[in-house]
Amino acid sequence: MSLVALLEKARTLNAAAEANPLPFLRWTQPQQDFYLSPALRKSMRGGNQIGKSYGGCRWIIDLCNGDHPHQFRKPPIEAWVVCTSWSQSVAIMRKLWGMLDKSRVDVKASSTFTVRNGLGKDNPTVIFKNGSVLRFRTTLQGAQSMQGATVHAVLIDEPTDIDIYRELDRRLMRTGGQLGITFTPANRDCRWLRELTESGIISETHAKLTVENLTPIGAEEPFRLHDGTLMDQAWIDEQWRTTPDIYAAVVLDGDWTGKPIGQFFKPFDRGLHVSASKRLSPARGPVRLCLGLDHAAAGREYGQACVLSQVQQFVAGDGRTREAINVLDEVVMIGSASSQQFGREIANMLRRHGLAWRDLWQSWGDIPASSRVAWKSNQEVERAVALAFGFPVNAMTPRIRNAKEGRSAAGLLDSGCRYLYEGLVDDLLVIHPRCERLITAFETWTYDPKEEVKDVIDALRYSLKSFILPRHTGPNVGVRIG
Repeated sequence: MSLVALLEKARTLNAAAEANPLPFLRWTQPQQDFYLSPALRKSMRGGNQIGKSYGGCRWIIDLCNGDHPHQFRKPPIEAWVVCTSWSQSVAIMRKLWGMLDKSRVDVKASSTFTVRNGLGKDNPTVIFKNGSVLRFRTTLQGAQSMQGATVHAVLIDEPTDIDIYRELDRRLMRTGGQLGITFTPANRDCRWLRELTESGIISETHAKLTVENLTPIGAEEPFRLHDGTLMDQAWIDEQWRTTPDIYAAVVLDGDWTGKPIGQFFKPFDRGLHVSASKRLSPARGPVRLCLGLDHAAAGREYGQACVLSQVQQFVAGDGRTREAINVLDEVVMIGSASSQQFGREIANMLRRHGLAWRDLWQSWGDIPASSRVAWKSNQEVERAVALAFGFPVNAMTPRIRNAKEGRSAAGLLDSGCRYLYEGLVDDLLVIHPRCERLITAFETWTYDPKEEVKDVIDALRYSLKSFILPRHTGPNVGVRIG
């Protein structure tokens, strides 16, 4: 075959794949096992990188099209994809929309799709030309919002509560319908789901993080990340090395539970990670000053915390952009201290380093905290700092931004703690010995949000928000076309 003919054939195949991606997608054995299971109640349990959602979307799309080998009812059917929140559902909408054969979808009758908002918030729906209807629902309004509907198939993406499952199960019992769950047993109590699985009510496909489970059926090598990194045994080993022991088994292998809670930051070592002489050389790249604040209106002993950090980005030997972090100082006060007192101490901390507020690159703070007698917020601290330095608050640059607003803020705790954990493992995080509360927190915190030492950890996480999110909020990467 000539080169021209080969190029033309490649263009034809590429056009076909863009128009109807499903036949060109390659599936792993766990994805195939979940898809082919004839059980009316089934699940795919695995870690965060195993391709669960893609497998679930494939299953629900084929049911709507009437293409599934275990089709219990011919189209048209009413199908639901159920997510915890609208923001979570947008990611699933993008995956599912990208897998659809648009020639079989009534695009004009369906909700308008955009990359930013998926199918939108107003009853997001895909209408198939055969009459099937696929709706996206969220569980935030509770089980009552699920009542009264007649449904033939349901895909639950990520764990839900038992009352939601029970209500969906009732909707399906009336039609003899099918239900699939794709999930990692994290961020929600999954004991009820484990009991139903172990009792045989839900048939399960458990996909551990192995090279075999990351390799498409018939392929010679596993999938690659979007940056080209091969998801081989070396990559898997790196995930185990840099993931906190407490939840590594859950988020990597999809185990029901992690290790018993103890010290969360186990790699922390005063000999390695505490130094008064650490310096970041400007010759290696820009050194940025970042400030993070945590607020408390109650009498938590360490409730109001501020951490000042130096951050320097560099390109590591593997080509990844990493950050060296030098924690310079902290302000930690009882939660009942006023914002004026807190702001003055922050200004004093900057002065003892010869810094003005304008020397900061970014500043991030917690959401407001209030009680019957006090109100603490970023704006209150801004006014106090401006007064201490003697400039108008409107002239303050940078402003203290809300760390819990914007992209992926809901996952900031988990992603931030893993980011700090990686920094310790790779000896990229060093703390000055004057940061006594922060050092104590690294040595003692057990990942319990009620522990008072968490507040200063929060302040450090907030200061590093711009570096944390790009690394830990990428898309699920379990499937590619080819």
